[in-house]
Amino acid sequence: MNLLGIIILVAAAGHVGLLVYVTARRTAMRTGALWLALSVVFSLAALLAHLTPALLALDDRLFLRIGPALALAAMLTTYGALVIRDVLNRSGRLWLLSGTAWAAGLLLAAFTGAPPLIGQSDWLVRALAAPDVFSTAMLGGLASLGALLLGIAFHGFYIARLPEVANRALFWVINAVALLLGIVLAISGPRALLAVGSFIVLGSMVGAAYALLSYRLFDIRAAVARAARAGGLAALTALFFATALLLLSALEPADLGARLALTGLLAVTFAALYLGIRWLLSWLISPLISPLHDPTRAARRYSQQISKAVELEHLVNVASETLNSVMGVRRSGVLLVSDASSSNRLKLEVMRSGSLVETAETYGYLEKSGPVYRCLAAERAPLSQFELEFSPRFRAAAPGERAFFASLHMSAYAPIVVEDALIGVLACGPKLNDTPFFARDLELLATMADQTGVALRNARLVADLRHLNRTMKTLNTDLEAANEQLARLDSVKTDFVTIASHELRTPLAQLRGYVDIVDALNEQGLLDKEQISGVVANLRKAAQRMDELISAMLDVSQLDVDAMDLRLAQTTPETIIRLAIEPLTDALNQRKISLSVRGTRGLPPIQADMQRLVQAFRNIVVNAIKFTPDRGRIEITASLQPADEPNRSENILIAISDTGVGIDPANLELIFEKFFRASDPSLHSTGTYKFMGAGPGLGLTIARGVIEGHGGKIWAESSGHNMETCPGSTFYVLLPVSPPEDARRVLPFEDHHTPVQ
Repeated sequence: MNLLGIIILVAAAGHVGLLVYVTARRTAMRTGALWLALSVVFSLAALLAHLTPALLALDDRLFLRIGPALALAAMLTTYGALVIRDVLNRSGRLWLLSGTAWAAGLLLAAFTGAPPLIGQSDWLVRALAAPDVFSTAMLGGLASLGALLLGIAFHGFYIARLPEVANRALFWVINAVALLLGIVLAISGPRALLAVGSFIVLGSMVGAAYALLSYRLFDIRAAVARAARAGGLAALTALFFATALLLLSALEPADLGARLALTGLLAVTFAALYLGIRWLLSWLISPLISPLHDPTRAARRYSQQISKAVELEHLVNVASETLNSVMGVRRSGVLLVSDASSSNRLKLEVMRSGSLVETAETYGYLEKSGPVYRCLAAERAPLSQFELEFSPRFRAAAPGERAFFASLHMSAYAPIVVEDALIGVLACGPKLNDTPFFARDLELLATMADQTGVALRNARLVADLRHLNRTMKTLNTDLEAANEQLARLDSVKTDFVTIASHELRTPLAQLRGYVDIVDALNEQGLLDKEQISGVVANLRKAAQRMDELISAMLDVSQLDVDAMDLRLAQTTPETIIRLAIEPLTDALNQRKISLSVRGTRGLPPIQADMQRLVQAFRNIVVNAIKFTPDRGRIEITASLQPADEPNRSENILIAISDTGVGIDPANLELIFEKFFRASDPSLHSTGTYKFMGAGPGLGLTIARGVIEGHGGKIWAESSGHNMETCPGSTFYVLLPVSPPEDARRVLPFEDHHTPVQ
């Protein structure tokens, strides 16, 4: 066996060794180990088919001609599936179908004519000069699938969000080019090229194994830049040496002294030119392989800038702008850390004042038991987004954490720790030159995060203090308003005592007076049937007035303890309004006040406590009568309103308008408070329907309690209070056709056994 045979045997032995290694490390390579192992097996099969045809007792047509081609097709197919899975994280089913179709095409072409021996010295030349069906299928499939594979790898490079991922895709591009080159050399013909191609294919397989075992590959751009710089400097040095030697030989003087002087002059001149051009080349290439910043200067500048910030928002803006400048990144920001509702996690709040992307989440959570928290809080170590997504250490991170950090579109994070407590996270990246974050970059970011700690704590204390001051001011304002309202309510209660005592004393005095009259007439024997009827009527009237007042007080007390039960039954708004205003006909006639009702006919029936709603609407109408001058006007209108929320019933809107004295806007809500009266208590009159003759201030309170108990609303509108112009007021009642299940104090009719008084 000659030297080339030995070299090919060594290549085959390398394939075997790589196959054993891949099998042993299959767990670390995960699912990619299967595709790589198959690729190595098919590559080895193609190599052995060229190496030992005489040792195999197989048909020449079946093996020597078809075997290498099928083995290479299978190798490229399995290798492509490996690349697609690693670059795009997809199964590559269409690719596998394409490779299978290529292999089937080769088989079909093999049986349509005599295929040439792949690897013969003149095979490739003859295939290109006079292509046959098999050669066309072989070379066409190789070119098509090779171009498709490179396109897929370039697509992965183009869509990569992180520079480390783009670098990985670029590695697969280079590795795939090497594999295709090795295949072309292996099938070109001469055994020397077969040996070279076999080693190139083996190197490509070794590179694939390296990629599967390492989640972070060496930086290809930096390596190319370093090689370019080294090559450029070597070429520049050689050029200067050659030029200097040529000039020295061309100008070589006869005198030894002149020769030495010329040599020294040329050495100094070319040394100066060399240093200048070398500096220029380094200046052009260095940004590609080295950071754009000096770490010491960057840290000092960052410290100077953030030390001037006092307010939290200003600090975040200054930190972001300075980081963008000194680190050479597109954006940066600060995440504030605070305790969440759960003791097992922390809340990360995104500060929008930085240069974060608009699509970033507003906040996220950090599990205290997770690897991300251990890295940032316990170890106080910086973290890159690439490590978070691809490092085996962070595979146990919660999906919510991964999604939150991915939404930030950042490349690196550094913890801000003060007194052993994680108070924030400094986020940074990506870089302007699209290079990844190296260890030196993460260390610089960690240093800046340490410098941010004290400033951030002080800024948060200032922000908390200002928030506390604003809260105290708001509370003081609310307290003043509450004190003012309490004072008014205290005055109202005092007025109520006066009014209630007057209200109760009047019917009580009537009762006592008529009792004395009956007693005197009885002693004198002057009682007759007509006199007894008149006295009884007056007694009944006084007792009814006292009963109404006591009933109102009891109703209000039930509202206070949430104990007013409602008997629900089907009724109509028209019936309720009619029953409410019928007893008021005499009072309206006496005061010469006109009352009209519109829109109640045709309204759908409602589920309601008719007795309570009649009481509520009567109280509202009585209130309108009392505060409307003689010959005034009261209008009641009703309409059907659509549901204000989904899955809710329709509503009945009833408006009660008058031409009375109106209501001060400041009292539009207070008039529904118990004991409140808008008018001066000194003007109080016991007349039930007399102009400005108010009662104890309980009617509207009861009306609101009943209406809200049905799940409805009541409110008043008025342009103001004026005894002369009488601007009037309007009370609106919104009642649902069917009370909601969560309405207050709503109980079924059959659940009640005691009548409501």
